[in-house]
Amino acid sequence: MYHEFSVVETLKGSWSLLKKNFVIILVFSIISFLIVFVLGFATYNIFTDDVLASISVIFLLICISFIFLAFNRLIFRLLDKGLYEFEFRDVLPSIKMLLSYLTLLIIVSALSVFLTHLIENVDNELAQTVLGILVGLFFQFFFIFYFPVCTCFIVDDSSGPFESVGQSFSLIKGNFLRYFILFVLIEILLFVSSITVIGVLLVVPFVDIVLVVAYRKLIYSHQDVDDDVSETV
Repeated sequence: MYHEFSVVETLKGSWSLLKKNFVIILVFSIISFLIVFVLGFATYNIFTDDVLASISVIFLLICISFIFLAFNRLIFRLLDKGLYEFEFRDVLPSIKMLLSYLTLLIIVSALSVFLTHLIENVDNELAQTVLGILVGLFFQFFFIFYFPVCTCFIVDDSSGPFESVGQSFSLIKGNFLRYFILFVLIEILLFVSSITVIGVLLVVPFVDIVLVVAYRKLIYSHQDVDDDVSETV
């Protein structure tokens, strides 16, 4: 039977996926955290030369992006493992995925900075303030609300950076209110978890799982197919 997108079912499916694969997800999260911590420490404490520091920051960004995409691929593989087996190499993102993700990230970030500086040149102080708030809210909302869906398209469908943006808008359209409720719940969860490092280590992976499961359920809600348990939990 066809099912509409449901916040409750998305959370239940995400929790079920986490419980069934807790050890795999925890090990991946700990290893990822240690790698990022070591690289971050080296970047800001060892490479003090300006040139080396710049290179190390770029390298750190690439590594974080690679790990993030790999985790997303892992979640997709765990979702589908009832359909087929996978190996470690199947979790690694392709060069195309990495380039698409970084391209979208850099373009949106650069556009945000460009518009912010452009607004600073506005003579009217009130207009400058209002425009600054609107631009800031728009890009924050895009990064938190739409960007995760773009990432899912890049990982799951090998979409290009601009293609993924159009796909994300089309996917959420028609389910905006339900997805927004899920988005609010995620923000509350992240805020509560930010109190401790352990909380972040446990909750951030779960949030990513929720977003991937939500993406899959949104895909099924746009198709005339059964929302089969084996494909979503």
